[in-house]
Amino acid sequence: MSGREPGRAERGGGGADRGLLGALHGETALPPGWLAELEGRPTVLELADDFAMEMTQGAALHGPAGSSAAWLARYPRGGA
Repeated sequence: MSGREPGRAERGGGGADRGLLGALHGETALPPGWLAELEGRPTVLELADDFAMEMTQGAALHGPAGSSAAWLARYPRGGA
């Protein structure tokens, strides 16, 4: 990481530092002030949860009968 103190991240380059720290250690590793400032946080959390569900429960989401209706409503397939 950059070695900067958390309060100094706003001066430049902080976005990349925050992203890497969060990706590596999860949101609990980030100072609460950073989380409060995260633009689009609800969307980011929803996408992260869905990604984890896809990676751990993909077979249940996409069985022989097809994908669950709720999943397809959130992530419709493109069709031609």
